[in-house]
Amino acid sequence: MIAKGSKLSSGSCSFFETLFTILITSGAWSMFGSGWGDVDILIQLNWSWGPLPLVGGIVGGLVQGFYIWRIYRLTNKFYWPVAIGLVWTMQQVGLWWYSLKWNIALWHTAELHLLEVPISISHVGNAVTDIIITLALTTTFLKQKKRTKFAETNGMLNRLIRLSIETGALTTITATGDAVMWIGWSRFNMHFAFFLVIAKLYSNVLLATLNCRHPIFLAGSKGWSTVQGTRSGDATLQTAIWHEPNHTGKVSGVSVTPAVSRTGVQVSHSVYVDGHGNSDTIVMRDFNGADDLEKSGGGKL
Repeated sequence: MIAKGSKLSSGSCSFFETLFTILITSGAWSMFGSGWGDVDILIQLNWSWGPLPLVGGIVGGLVQGFYIWRIYRLTNKFYWPVAIGLVWTMQQVGLWWYSLKWNIALWHTAELHLLEVPISISHVGNAVTDIIITLALTTTFLKQKKRTKFAETNGMLNRLIRLSIETGALTTITATGDAVMWIGWSRFNMHFAFFLVIAKLYSNVLLATLNCRHPIFLAGSKGWSTVQGTRSGDATLQTAIWHEPNHTGKVSGVSVTPAVSRTGVQVSHSVYVDGHGNSDTIVMRDFNGADDLEKSGGGKL
């Protein structure tokens, strides 16, 4: 059920993001291609600008709806989803309201000032929704981290906390900039600079979140460090959105490092035995001969 929901969200988001890109390209060509030198084209926009607010809002709404569902599944509580859902509903109503009015007005920029109330509701509601989602995810993961003492779980939660803050910051800053530019400097239409990129950010944030479920990224959460004979989560774990996973670490004083291949295949493997520092190390230098198999305890294998 979770996998189907994720595929549905990512597939729908990809479709509307592609449609958004096509509409932007058409609008850019009408201004800077076929309409080059015509000042009026900046005031009376062509048809491709009509569906843009609605399509961009659908992309953002799908991603925010996915996070609302995810927060509910993580907490099994209704207070966060209900609070976010109310703001989300308010900004969606404002979005549909001004999108319909904008198309009825035939895409004339002067009509935007007559739609100040629904546009403000949509932009401000969008920014507030992103802020609450980021706070909800971060506090939920922090509470879970306090309840567990397992190293791998702590490492994974550290990773999820950083991912939530980083991805939430991307959309929150952009949505806030959009709202501020509209409320403070609407006559200059500078808010279009944020409006034209925010749909892309939402789709990429969703993609980054879903990609972090893949085993290759989860492996980066298994960094261990030794503190007085105990295992603790590595607080320096990298998130998948910025860096590649880190696979090196320590287990009770025994170093585990990636293999370095020279003239064949070289493998280094440490096997943990007990809590007294005893270990049995198997080294395989290559596959060219059986004599290369050695046991650290002494003798050939």
